[in-house]
Amino acid sequence: MAAETPCSVLYNDIRSFGGLKHLEIARMLINGNSYLGSTLLEKCSSNRSYLTRYIVHREPDQCAPAIYSDFAVTTLNLSAAICSKLGGGESAYQAIAEHYRGPAANEMMSALASYKLDSRLYANALNHIDNFDGNAVREKSTLYLMLFVATGALADPIQGVATVERFCDSKTGGHFGTTETTVGRGFTGSLEQPPTSVCSGHMPTTALTCRSTPLRVTRAAR
Repeated sequence: MAAETPCSVLYNDIRSFGGLKHLEIARMLINGNSYLGSTLLEKCSSNRSYLTRYIVHREPDQCAPAIYSDFAVTTLNLSAAICSKLGGGESAYQAIAEHYRGPAANEMMSALASYKLDSRLYANALNHIDNFDGNAVREKSTLYLMLFVATGALADPIQGVATVERFCDSKTGGHFGTTETTVGRGFTGSLEQPPTSVCSGHMPTTALTCRSTPLRVTRAAR
């Protein structure tokens, strides 16, 4: 059996954990007015076989970033939908945070590694989110889920981390970190000593304030 792709991990996990169908997930993730080749992606809303073959199980080298809606908006919508399926309240957000920091994150990193994509970048971002205010469960759950969604959809840990960074920078006035792509051995050290971060506030509807030293995302020499 072929290894799961980052994209299939995304869809299958949200289906099993969040109780949403692949079609529901796709409608949130994908801009129906965009095209994949010559196909208008509104087709996803009615054609399950097309969705399964061309969207859910897309290989990393087939990913098409232009088909996706804004990942920040998508994540907030997915979070609300999953929270509702889990019964709502703080316990639901706690469950989301634990799942997308734990088993779901591990599945995504395994899929990245199986395609020789650097899962250490994903692990580094998780460590930075971990250092946010421990009482901010909703904030953490949103950031863990956003990292999972963007990385899975794009099959690119660099862009997944950059998505979370942009969200913190634009929505909160804070600073999650500076995404850099470099060649060298510095990455291991950055994993061993993640920066201290402080976040306060309430999401998803109000501002979140984040303060941290820059997150340096590096990629080892090939």
